[in-house]
Amino acid sequence: MTAFMVNELLGGYNVLKHSVKNDFDLAYLAENGIPKIAIQHLADSAGLELKDVISLLPVTPRNLQRYEDKDLLSNVVSDHLIALADLFSVGTRVLGKEYFLDWMNSKILALGNVKPMQFLRTHAGIELIKTELGRIEHGIFA
Repeated sequence: MTAFMVNELLGGYNVLKHSVKNDFDLAYLAENGIPKIAIQHLADSAGLELKDVISLLPVTPRNLQRYEDKDLLSNVVSDHLIALADLFSVGTRVLGKEYFLDWMNSKILALGNVKPMQFLRTHAGIELIKTELGRIEHGIFA
């Protein structure tokens, strides 16, 4: 996990109110909660609509409406948000931002002709997509 890139995608110190230097800091944030506004920062950084990012999180949009921007999300939602930010940092590094977004919304043969975006609601799905990105990075297009 690239802690620096995840930190940037989630809004950095100004949003997280915690210095992120390594994976231990990310684990601390996942356990203690990330401010709701970090969702908007991830959407903006990744080039996605806010509603699309919210649809990937283990929380209902209605429940999120009850939170103020500075309120901390649960550890489950925070952990998932960190995992998504990590995936987007890997995808951007491997494919570049624009191509990565196109790839995420295209049916991929290696994924059973399913769009990668459809796997992002679970950690297992996120890891599956990261594995596929690793194959692409190393020239394995099976």
